[in-house]
Amino acid sequence: MTRTPPTPSGWPLLGHTVGFAADPFGFVADMLAEHGVDSTVGLDLLGIGRLYILAHPDHFERAFVTESDAISKGNEFDAAFRDAIVAVEGEEWQKQRNELDPFFHWDRVTEYASVMRKQVERRLAAWPDEGTLSAEAQMKNLTLEVIFATILGRELELDGDERIRTAADGLNGRFAPQSWVLPSWVPTPSRRRFNNSEQILREEVRTLVETADEESLTARLADALGTEYPKTVESMENQLVGMIFAGHETTALALTFTLYALASNPEPYERAVEEVDRVIGDGPVTTAAMDELIVLERVIKEALRLYPPVHTLPRETTRPFSVGDRTIPAGSDIHLSIIRIHRDERWYDDSFSFRPERWEKNKDRPKYAYVPFGAGARSCLGRAFALTEAKIVLATVLRDFDIEWGKDEPLEITPEMTTQPCGETPLVVRRR
Repeated sequence: MTRTPPTPSGWPLLGHTVGFAADPFGFVADMLAEHGVDSTVGLDLLGIGRLYILAHPDHFERAFVTESDAISKGNEFDAAFRDAIVAVEGEEWQKQRNELDPFFHWDRVTEYASVMRKQVERRLAAWPDEGTLSAEAQMKNLTLEVIFATILGRELELDGDERIRTAADGLNGRFAPQSWVLPSWVPTPSRRRFNNSEQILREEVRTLVETADEESLTARLADALGTEYPKTVESMENQLVGMIFAGHETTALALTFTLYALASNPEPYERAVEEVDRVIGDGPVTTAAMDELIVLERVIKEALRLYPPVHTLPRETTRPFSVGDRTIPAGSDIHLSIIRIHRDERWYDDSFSFRPERWEKNKDRPKYAYVPFGAGARSCLGRAFALTEAKIVLATVLRDFDIEWGKDEPLEITPEMTTQPCGETPLVVRRR
């Protein structure tokens, strides 16, 4: 008889729902430590049934590379983004990827750098000479401005367009942990917020079709409307709304966590500032200069390890999927836990500490022990875009400001679809 991964006993009817919804990160870590076999454990959740947590580099390699046909994205992405690239599978995904890739190649992203730099300079010029800002709010505003100016073809008002900004933030709410444990058709508050946000952004997309810069993705999709892709206006809207979701939230979080890590760790902070002073000086953050920001690159890499903006990839098995000597049945919900791998002492010494120097030398660890952008053919489309943007933002902040963290307590995190900071994110800034 085939054995499934171990599932510890839970409450009658509720299973593990209460513990999982209250503290998903801590609960999953405890279950894996106490009951996991081959870095896998099963949970029983109300509304989902049996959910398997997978947390080993080998799981990612097999799920996304060698046995990718065994895994699908599942219904929640379909319900949220319909036929956008973040949700589709198979031939439809490949067709869309071919259409979108040219907008996110490294060489095209290099062309965006001057526009990114303009948006960064514009926002930082409005910061006070001395004061305390919300790192999260500032970075969300900034990355939304960048995605609109580069990909969508419109410059947002610096102190305006609040309806669009609020709607963009509302997209993430659909994937709150409390909603994970309920069927996709249940109208939770977070799902209602998502639906309202989506409608606002669809209205904006319709306006953009008429006004967007002709070199933008918006204009490209509008010109191709009615061809093989996109065939319908709805498909075009789905794609652009999905781009807004994927294109600003995760990068804003990566920047928020990196600013926190720098402001809370004096030695890496001082090394990064010294490098920016030496390479950038008082000048602009050019693409040529970015290649020399090696310390800053390690800082970003380490922040993405310790605080991956996408902490978990929810998927479904399309056929039986073996894990060691156990087998997950076809049709099962699985969560591939990026954050558990990134914080695993087997792959990272002192894994809960922020240590950019760990990337100075290549360490003999599994290839898929570091997966902030996913893995395989379906790894993040916007990887080059996000990393370029992050380096421009951070280098400009360090060039122009001294920063400190505005509270004594360490920053805690909580999962929605993305990794969210708990509470305020006060960043104290002083213009240099």
